[in-house]
Amino acid sequence: MPGLSCTFLPAYSVVTVSGRDARSFLQGQLTNDLLGLERHPGLLAAACNREGRVLEILRLASRGAAVLIVVQRSLAAPLIARLEKSVLRAEVSIEDRSDALAVAGMLDAAPGGNWSQAMGAAGVTMLVAGPRRQMLVGSPLSMAAVCNDANQAASDDWERCCIEDGEPAVHPETAGNWIPQMLNLDLLSAVSFTKGCYVGQEIVARTQHLGRIKRRMLRYAGPAAAVFRPGQALYSDQSQAAQVVASCNGPRGMELLAVTELRYSGDLLGSRPGSSELVPADLPYAVPVATTAFDA
Repeated sequence: MPGLSCTFLPAYSVVTVSGRDARSFLQGQLTNDLLGLERHPGLLAAACNREGRVLEILRLASRGAAVLIVVQRSLAAPLIARLEKSVLRAEVSIEDRSDALAVAGMLDAAPGGNWSQAMGAAGVTMLVAGPRRQMLVGSPLSMAAVCNDANQAASDDWERCCIEDGEPAVHPETAGNWIPQMLNLDLLSAVSFTKGCYVGQEIVARTQHLGRIKRRMLRYAGPAAAVFRPGQALYSDQSQAAQVVASCNGPRGMELLAVTELRYSGDLLGSRPGSSELVPADLPYAVPVATTAFDA
């Protein structure tokens, strides 16, 4: 597969939800509309608590009669436990398939073409994650064969591409911190405002319809030596202005995404009061900057 780069993504786990009621059950749990699953393999969605705060960010695809979910490994067990408590009378089976199914990332890979046909023939499920970025799920042997036939990339390359695409991540330190709009999930088509009820829907819908929120996820760049952790506070001069969502270091410098109070959207930010290591960088989509008095 000339021109393609592949890397294993051990930070991700695979969960399957199967059974007659699998899709209707998930429809009441997640922010996106699963009726679009066949048309959009790799559908982005979030699972929220009853206060509308994001607990996990997920990629979904159909795999036979089951729904396949890719989630941060550190959040797989809480997701499974919460889903199992919500099953009630639904005919649903929820399984952690991380031992049987591996996750890899393919970079510089446009959807379609001979290479994606080869994935299907090898029993690999492809989840479209960006214009030139795909997630692949399959047996460890299948995934090793796929990655051995491509250029080798590092997991940091994948994380950097996620940041460049403006795609957020949630970690244990930040689970429950932000509503979907603060993470731009509405701008990434990860929230349906027409599908009906799901956990946290009332807060998410009220935020959308009563006014633009005062915090949005923005992108920043800084020196390669800078290190930031999820949830870390960032400052504009002496004022706390933002909170780190995800970051990545590399030879080209450090990049991060941070949920930022929009009144500081054009400012230099730093890791401590009075510092200014970070400069604003572009996102591939437009972020609304006007605000009203409403604050989620």
